[in-house]
Amino acid sequence: MRIIRLALLHSAFFAAVFLSPLFLSAQTEPLHAINWLTFEQVTTLNKENSKPVMVFFYKAGDDSSQLMLKTTFTRKEVCIYTNSKYYAVKFDISSKPDVTFMDGKVYKKDPAKPYHDLATLLLGAKPEVPEVILYDDQNNGLSFKGFKKYPEMLCILVYISENVQKTTRFDIWSPAYFRTFPTDKKENRIPLVVNWIPLKEALKLNKENPKGIFLTFYSKSNAASSVMLANAFSHNKVAAYLNDNFYCVRLDAQTSDTLTWDKPYYNRHEADKYHELAKTLLKDKMQFPSIFYFDQKNRLILNENSYLSPEALFLLSNYVVSESYKTKPFADFMKTFKFEFNDIVPREHQIAEPVAKP
Repeated sequence: MRIIRLALLHSAFFAAVFLSPLFLSAQTEPLHAINWLTFEQVTTLNKENSKPVMVFFYKAGDDSSQLMLKTTFTRKEVCIYTNSKYYAVKFDISSKPDVTFMDGKVYKKDPAKPYHDLATLLLGAKPEVPEVILYDDQNNGLSFKGFKKYPEMLCILVYISENVQKTTRFDIWSPAYFRTFPTDKKENRIPLVVNWIPLKEALKLNKENPKGIFLTFYSKSNAASSVMLANAFSHNKVAAYLNDNFYCVRLDAQTSDTLTWDKPYYNRHEADKYHELAKTLLKDKMQFPSIFYFDQKNRLILNENSYLSPEALFLLSNYVVSESYKTKPFADFMKTFKFEFNDIVPREHQIAEPVAKP
């Protein structure tokens, strides 16, 4: 069975379908704008409503910097996503005013030096622009150097805003992302090799012929959910392992269907629009993609609320199926488990670099 490339982010904050074929082939539209803030404004806003922070370093006379400001950062999809998910700051590395950074310290421009002290602190003694630094919810910064077209920028923005960086290196994430959302505008067919079945059927089969249930929740407003579907869940070896050892269920966390587990669960269509079963299993921490492993009696073994690569999902599934979770920590299991996937084709993408934590 095969499906066409996924349409994502049908949500209130997005007027167009995010990362869909329409998204990738959008026609020329009026210019949009990033809501650029100062570092002082970001510090104040983060106290009220915490978000990741995007800092764009540029130089007034640099052609690449100006081109990125005029193209990438006026692209509708980039502007809407950035304004919704991030606080954004643009900083000229040659600027003269004093700056109070997010660490509370004041940084100055020495008239005898070509660059601002904040720029040399974060970018090095000889900063090269353009460069983007993204700070996650723990104030850890990752640096992305060079000019970025809008598809690359979206890949980077999703990586941090959806916490993919907590489980997956960027050089692994980016090829998976572009396999899901290719930039060539061609139809992208994603093979469905996991045998997904309705929850009701999985519970019935697990009672008649017990072998455990694998359950995953996704959200249409979460790009990582679709990247995981197109990569980890479409990897032949991973899918075969899940099919052999579990009854597999994939649910939209905002479905309107009535779902029965130990009792009926409903979507009450409250402000967050999430289904009662998703909220119950996720304990109101709505992070996606989320996966759950249940045993032959429908008892929870473990769950993970984050993006996983094919290798990581295969590793975690083996940890459960082998029942190693009963005798050893996952970290110890990882040290002894050996495998290699030869059919994942890498792509060339720049690796993110860690930067100083404010």
